[in-house]
Amino acid sequence: MSFKQEIKDLFTTELLNTSQYQIILNIKQLIIDEINRPNIQEFIIYTHTDMFTQEDIAIIPMVSYLAFGFKLVAIMDSPNIIIDMKNFLS
Repeated sequence: MSFKQEIKDLFTTELLNTSQYQIILNIKQLIIDEINRPNIQEFIIYTHTDMFTQEDIAIIPMVSYLAFGFKLVAIMDSPNIIIDMKNFLS
């Protein structure tokens, strides 16, 4: 394994063990539930139990890339994340 791959794997493992990754998993389930409904909303709102910190705001887009393969297009209005469903419906 190359040094570059080893660093990438360590960084990925670190992100997967963050509380922000759990937020993304909750959002992922919310999105799956929304897609299974007959009338999909253009935007959905995920409400977190606490206010987002600057660390949350910085890390959530990174872990969303790990979960979805692209950066989550959302408006982070603490404690809510407003999710644009267009990326999930194309």
